[in-house]
This record gives sequence, structure tokens and C-alpha cells, in this order.
Amino acid sequence: MTDVVFIGPSLSADEVGRLLPDALVLPPVAHGDLLRLDVVPGDRVLVIDGFFLQHPPVRHREILDLLDRGVTVAGAASMGALRAAELWPFGMRGVGEVFQLYRDGIVTGDDEVAVVHGPAEEDHRALSVPLVNIRVALRRAVAAGVLSDTEAALLLDIGRDLPFRRRSYQALERTTPPEAAALVGRFLTWHRRDPYDAKSADARLLLSMAADNAPELCPAHAGDQPLDNLHTRFLDSWRSRFAGESVGGHWASDREAASVLMLLHPESPTWHRRSVLAGLAEADIDDPMVEERASEVARRRGLTGAPPSGWDWLTDRERGLDDHEAVLRVLVRAFGTTPYRSLALWMVAAPLRTPALLTAARQVAATAASLNETLVPRTTGRRRPGARLHFRTEIVDACFARLWGCAADGLEAAAWDRGFVDLAAFRYAAEPFVAYVKAFGAPRLPAVGTRAQEDTLAVSAARVG
Repeated sequence: MTDVVFIGPSLSADEVGRLLPDALVLPPVAHGDLLRLDVVPGDRVLVIDGFFLQHPPVRHREILDLLDRGVTVAGAASMGALRAAELWPFGMRGVGEVFQLYRDGIVTGDDEVAVVHGPAEEDHRALSVPLVNIRVALRRAVAAGVLSDTEAALLLDIGRDLPFRRRSYQALERTTPPEAAALVGRFLTWHRRDPYDAKSADARLLLSMAADNAPELCPAHAGDQPLDNLHTRFLDSWRSRFAGESVGGHWASDREAASVLMLLHPESPTWHRRSVLAGLAEADIDDPMVEERASEVARRRGLTGAPPSGWDWLTDRERGLDDHEAVLRVLVRAFGTTPYRSLALWMVAAPLRTPALLTAARQVAATAASLNETLVPRTTGRRRPGARLHFRTEIVDACFARLWGCAADGLEAAAWDRGFVDLAAFRYAAEPFVAYVKAFGAPRLPAVGTRAQEDTLAVSAARVG
């Protein structure tokens, strides 16, 4: 069993290691991070901290996807408590006081767990105090007889009025009206003797329960609501964008691997055509009669002799084709093209998705990413991380027209025959590989049906450093 812990300002990585040895400790979770995990049923993902503003936050469907795959997901303290309070009916487990406050509707604003924190190099050290910590401290002060309910509510309102970036006990003291100075002084004098941190306490509780294999962290039980309508085009798009493998220090996503195979494998148009027609005919892709079967299906469905709008998928040069070939091309292009953002590996023809080809495609994607890092704008100002120069549209088109051996006015049809819905989708996918093609030419990707050994894959690429 593998334990994965997403942690940041709530607790140090060293303390995570003491409480849950052998856990994989990762920075605060962000959108896409869960989709990158190599986890299987029985593994546990413990979400404590997560990004709110610096990066898009983790999406609910990413968590539900793990639950659907039999992975235990539990949360506490911060983003983990927030998501657990929203998803506990579907099987995400929540632990601690912060989770309970959200689950019971006492706390509703996500700003209550938000903090300003330092970079990873400083172990995400907290630079502000979350309002939920102040709230819990005030509740404890009431329980200890230090404050009345009315006094605690007054101080909570003062803390709530502070922007989350400025929240701290010192700021609470500075912003309290003079008439309440004695009140806040009494509270802070008591609190400094017992500086309870609710988020850290909840994080420790979750890790301790995981170490003890507490039954409360079971992967599923009869009371969980079923997960319906989970797999949408959004989740498929996110998985294609974020899932993948690290190659030479570069993350090669499934979408990038799919782009390489569609754009750069010489057999892509042939197998894409056969794959689409086989799907329409409900036939095997290796069936030698697949085109005839697809043509017969088109005839039965009234798709032959298509109306003028259907022939928009043909170029002017192709309008002289015989009816059989013209119909097949229209079918492939009408039913087999997709926007770039919906591109996923499963859309690539199955014969192009062998382990050897996927490994080679990821190598090409990683090498292309390494080359693109050299395309740095000439500027003396501060450069945004990841910013680079991009090739102009005419350069992208000319590069791939030469590669594919087609005329400029035939480029869109060539893109259709590889699965791209239009020139915009093709250009979006192709631009990151222009530098690669200019430097190395077409990669020598393994041919379909060969058994090339993964450690001797012949790809015309420099080693990724």
C-alpha cells in the first residue's frame, strides 16, 4: 500500500515522515496533481494543504475519479477538510475539527483556511494565520471561561474583516477598537500560554489515524452514494493533459504523446482511417473488408450521396474522386476529428499505442520541450516562468507541409486525416514540435507491428539532459 500526502504550511514534511514513515510527501495539491499519481486500489491519498490562488485548485472530479478507482482519499486541516466536507457523501473521508466545521455548515467560506506561505524551499512556512485557527482558539477560550460567547463573536467579526493575507493575532490586536482592547488583551494573554493550532492538530490526527490503519479511513462502505456521471469530456481532457510520465526531467503528458503519434508517425493517416471506419462498421481494425463494410453502413444510413454541407470535408482537388472514396474520406473526417483540448490517447488508433511507440513518443515530446526551453525572449525584464518564443503560423504550416509532403492548400485535409478538426487544432498541437522537426527532422518512430526493445528505441533526438 502506498500513502501519498499533500502538505504545505499546515505541517512540516519532516513531521509527516515521523508520523507516517514511507509516505510519499508532495507539495500542496493543485489542479491536475491527482491525475499524475501512479496509484492503484488500496492505496491512500491524504490531502491536507492545497493551492487556492497561485494555481487552480484541485477539482472535485479528480478526487471522485480516485474514489471510483478504489483509492482511499481522506482530507483534513485545510484544502483537505474543505473538499472532504463537500465530498464525504461520496466516500471521501474527513478528519478533525476543521472538517467538522465545514461539514456541519458552521464555516462556509474557503477563505477561513487560506494562508500566505513561503516557497517550497522554506517548507511552505506560514506567513499568516487562517481565520479557522482564530475561530477554534476563540471557541476554546469560551470553553475555558476566558471569554463569553458574545465577546468571542465580536473578536471573530474583527478577524473576519481582515483580508486573509493580513490575518494574524498581532493584526487582531492592532485593529481592535480601543473599547475592546482589554478584551483582546485578555484573550491573547490566555492564547499565548496555550497556542493551539487547529489545522496542524487536524493534520497530525489524520496522519496518526493512517499510521494506525484506523477503520474510519476505510476505502468504501455501504453508506456512500454511488458515483454517477463521473466521466465527462472535462475529466477526459484533464486526464490527457496531466497524466503521463517524467522523461529526462520533463513531464510528457498523454496529450503530448498523442500529438506526437498523430503528427509525426508516418502511418498515422492509414491507421486513423482504418480505426474510424472500423468503429463505424463495428468491425475489427485489421479486417481487410473494413472499407467495404463502412461504405455499406453509410449506404444503409443514407450517408451516401451526402448533401452539399457534407462535402465541405473535401478539398476542391478531391471533388473529382469517385463516390466510394469520397464518401469514405467524408466519414473519416466527419466522425474522426477532434479539437486539440479534447485530444486523448484513446483517440489514437490502437496499433499506434503499443508500449514501444508510447515510450518513443514521450521521448520525442520531452526532447521537444527541452528544445523549446532555449527559445527565450530577448528581454532585460523579469521573465515569466515557462515563457518562450513561439513560431508564427506560417512557419508551423510550412514546416508540416514539407514534413507531410503536401501543398499548402492541402494542409487542412492532411490534418483532418490525422484526426484534427481544423487548422487551429492542428497548429495548437504542432507548434511545440516545430523546433524538434527543424533540428532533427522526422523522428524514426517504431513501425506498427515491430517489437523494438524499449532500451534501444531509435529516435532521432538528442538525449534529454
